[in-house]
Amino acid sequence: MSWLRVLKATDYKTTPWKNGGGVTQDILLLPEDSTQENFDIRLSLAPIVTEGPFSSFPGIDRHITLLSSGALDLVFGSETRSLKRLEPLYFDSVQQPVSKLPDGAVRVLNVMTRRGRWHAQVMPASGGKEPLLAAPDGGLVILHAVTGVWQVGHSLGAALVHPGETLVSREESTLRASCDASGEAVVAFLSPTGSR
Repeated sequence: MSWLRVLKATDYKTTPWKNGGGVTQDILLLPEDSTQENFDIRLSLAPIVTEGPFSSFPGIDRHITLLSSGALDLVFGSETRSLKRLEPLYFDSVQQPVSKLPDGAVRVLNVMTRRGRWHAQVMPASGGKEPLLAAPDGGLVILHAVTGVWQVGHSLGAALVHPGETLVSREESTLRASCDASGEAVVAFLSPTGSR
């Protein structure tokens, strides 16, 4: 069944981190009425204001994308991964990397999926390239606007997505997203796996 929604900041739900080390704005939790313990899909925004370990989510794949301009390093044991702005980093969320903030607080977008049920592809999008958004069979396509006002054409017209807002769609047809050349977004394609 096709549907499309634009979620605004007022739709997001602020919740404490699982380990109590900060707060998160949950954009989307699926299935409906699921929690931090039993979700299949979780899309969230989080400010990271103090250095420390991430929460552990066994069985969950995480794509984390740095949205702000400050540096963010994640320390996995003896390995340090430096995130680049708008370049998603994947890791198994059972791990608890320790965040380091060389330039102070940052903001990130998390796309989290339950392994064996959902698979995510996450990538940056540029307004000058007019990305095409097609939900995978039985899945979802998501566009989170970082900068610029995005216009997404769909079967009933067009939706506007302002900075900080998130478009979620199960549209069966391909959507065309446009913005001025300076516009930035993060796009995620969520596909169900065969073992659901």
